[in-house]
Amino acid sequence: MRSAGVSVETLVEYVSLFHQGTDTIQARKKLLLEQREQIVSRIEELNNVLARLDWKLDGYEERMLHYEEKLK
Repeated sequence: MRSAGVSVETLVEYVSLFHQGTDTIQARKKLLLEQREQIVSRIEELNNVLARLDWKLDGYEERMLHYEEKLK
């Protein structure tokens, strides 16, 4: 879960709940669902950033083609 960006504090909490036994199944599930929501949100944010970057790169590509045509 660490590779997914889950904080050390959250992992410690999860492991603590795990060691407390089956009475904490709902709490562990809730914790994982919250982490999932945060990851989905980060993915959406990164997709928006990527789209803006691609748009910017497309603009540079168009300008480069324009200047290359002028040089011919």
